[in-house]
Amino acid sequence: MRLWVLLGWSPEYGAAVTAVGVLGIEKTESFVEWIPREYEAGRIWRERLAGAGPQEVLERMPFWAETLVASAAEVEPIVPDATLEAAVRAQVDDILGSAR
Repeated sequence: MRLWVLLGWSPEYGAAVTAVGVLGIEKTESFVEWIPREYEAGRIWRERLAGAGPQEVLERMPFWAETLVASAAEVEPIVPDATLEAAVRAQVDDILGSAR
């Protein structure tokens, strides 16, 4: 299982530092959960992922993760033995909890 925190552009900071979602990929399935109220900052990620299968996303992630306007940070699952969906949601919960 591989997880990425998807980052979107922040005009305030002039960099891609706004967490917009979490993407998880495991074998032939993928799951993404979007951060509430970050729709505009996540637009590029939504366009990239639309219609792309897990294998295609895995092949493109090294390039996408390094782009300046919409990068990504690979993270270790918070709950290592969780299902893909549960691991992604746990990461989103962690992001939202740390934003308080």
